[in-house]
Amino acid sequence: WPRSTHRWSRTPAVHCNGCYCAFCSLSSFRFFRLFRTSAQRAHTMAFNKDEMHPPSWMDERFFEKVLRHSERDNTLSVTGMRIVPGTKPGDHFASVIFRAIVQHDKAPDEVSLIVKTLPSEEGVKRDLLNDGYVFETETLMYTEIVPAMHRLLQSVGDQTLLGARLLYHEKLPRWVMVFEDITKHGYEMKAKQLDYEESKVVFAKLARWHAASMCLADTMPAIKNLTKGVYNLFEKNNEFLVMWQNNIEILSSIVPEIPGCEQYSERIAAIKEKIFQRASSIYTYDPSSLVHVLNHGDCHFKNMMFKRTDGTLEDIMLLDFQLSVWGTPAIDLIYAMYNAVSIDTKEAHREELIAFYHTELTECLKKFGYLRKLPTLHEIQIEILKCGHLEFLLAATFLPFMCVDISDFMEMPEDGQGFEMDFSDTDKLKETFKKCFRTPIYVDFMQKNLPKFVHKGFVNLE
Repeated sequence: WPRSTHRWSRTPAVHCNGCYCAFCSLSSFRFFRLFRTSAQRAHTMAFNKDEMHPPSWMDERFFEKVLRHSERDNTLSVTGMRIVPGTKPGDHFASVIFRAIVQHDKAPDEVSLIVKTLPSEEGVKRDLLNDGYVFETETLMYTEIVPAMHRLLQSVGDQTLLGARLLYHEKLPRWVMVFEDITKHGYEMKAKQLDYEESKVVFAKLARWHAASMCLADTMPAIKNLTKGVYNLFEKNNEFLVMWQNNIEILSSIVPEIPGCEQYSERIAAIKEKIFQRASSIYTYDPSSLVHVLNHGDCHFKNMMFKRTDGTLEDIMLLDFQLSVWGTPAIDLIYAMYNAVSIDTKEAHREELIAFYHTELTECLKKFGYLRKLPTLHEIQIEILKCGHLEFLLAATFLPFMCVDISDFMEMPEDGQGFEMDFSDTDKLKETFKKCFRTPIYVDFMQKNLPKFVHKGFVNLE
């Protein structure tokens, strides 16, 4: 498809299984990232509708500006380029992602760039993101906070990388961020949740992230000003609340089919509104919390890229810092336990992972010369228990969509076609989602854990 200054390609991006985006934590949007039809698994590819056509401003002149900035060479000239969709349907919600392959006169090799911007088409996406909070947050994270974390880690000989490199960003005339494409360094997405080895790498990285934030918070006030996470950011957005509440209703309707859980149906239905108010309060800064950290905020396995050499795991890179929030570390620990760690790993190693995280956290704080009282494992466990309603909420709304292959339930467009999810037909969505709640692995998990949630008070909000 010729354009005036560049060529638009239907070829999918190398990393199109994943994204550099945010809000993928929204369960019903994540839903579509996980489920591909049989045809798709045979390399048929559908794309997000709003990524089918790059905006007119994304031309050679724009990328010349980007590369002149990142390469610090004002004489650099772009000689050619092509743009491909950055992700598949459901891989993100809060932004539009493109991958640009650019040629320039200063090097023989092409440069691969990831371009992230706000949606331009009218709709719930643009309305929700119009105030720019998530882009403001991510810009701050990539330009100031994460670099400060890296400097602190490097000062004690720790070369841990917490995030990909931001090459360019601008707020006006539009929000846009350009990242290096880390697939060139051997990083890949993962198609399923994490095993124990992978989980330990992630929890070690979270420990370093949290420890660095604890040390930097007093000298970088901006850290404590990050107060909006996934639940308190959306608490007044009716579309999302209705969608999430529908998932609670679905669970309530299928619980009578689970042996030993029949009596919990009405109790679940009764908290479908209050549970989100409680989640919002968990994500809101509480001075009485025993430990405060800057949470990543969206520690989902699709916000990670994995580097392996000869089958051996070398590193896991965290992505997507739009929802970072200052508060209890229980936010990240619980969220990761349900959205990153596999059910089998969680069931077998949950307490080991929390203890491992605590050891890594305190060892890192000691290396940094942290002068305040070190958090105890008991305090971390208390924080997790205090935020237990979040465990039930994630199990009731996110976890079902980690457990299924939707190939029998969802049709995607033919090769190269744009796709946009229709949220208006809620009855149809609910019937589709019910099939996910009835998958054996999810039913088995809830049969074991729903009584525990109830007995711990996680399904009670008087």
